[in-house]
Amino acid sequence: MQPMAMPPRGAVRTLFAVLVVGTLTTVTVAAAQTATPPDRGLVVHGSGTVYGEPDIALLTLGVDVTQPNVKDALSGADRTMQAVRQVFLNGGVAAADIRTVAFNVWREDIHDRNGTVTGERYHVVHSYQVTLRDLAKLGDLLAAAVDAGANNVQGIQFSMADPAALQARARAAAMRDAQARAQQLATLAGVTLGPPVSIEETSTPLASPAVAMAAVRVGGGAPVQGGQLAVRAEVTVRYVIQ
Repeated sequence: MQPMAMPPRGAVRTLFAVLVVGTLTTVTVAAAQTATPPDRGLVVHGSGTVYGEPDIALLTLGVDVTQPNVKDALSGADRTMQAVRQVFLNGGVAAADIRTVAFNVWREDIHDRNGTVTGERYHVVHSYQVTLRDLAKLGDLLAAAVDAGANNVQGIQFSMADPAALQARARAAAMRDAQARAQQLATLAGVTLGPPVSIEETSTPLASPAVAMAAVRVGGGAPVQGGQLAVRAEVTVRYVIQ
């Protein structure tokens, strides 16, 4: 028997290389065939709104003074605003809760009926924003401020000193809403609802659907009502479906 002929050395290397490439290709294909397909999911939006009683009021008021010269206008506005400030201090409002939010001075020409400039006058507007933490005093203090000379009452905004509890309840309501929506959709689609994999939350500032900015009527006590404040939370939740 003749010994088996061995292929040339270069041929062996070539054959080995082909086998290695073939093996690698087979492994790659097998890995691709067993790769996990993209996750299926269900995305829903949920919202929740809760209401609470306001416990603070932001009152914006001041004075608008007009005089023939700027010195008299400035001194008149200053005297009035000092008196207005004292009203609130005497009513138990802390000095830190009274702050200036507007101070403007401008000159205005005076014209006759023919349009000729006959003189000038000066306007001074000075306004405070006062944080009232005892709403029972609101009407009386507002009336007293007007009696002290305030002639520019811009409005009242009701709010809460600490809205965190309302915000937490609104988030909980929004998540319950999202869960209910997702469960209903999964049942209608004939799939099983899995756990949430992402949650995005947005909240809106405090607002009062009844009285956000109260109209003010003074004289004998101002008839203002705080209404109810609302805070709304919205969530977008993505669930796994099986």
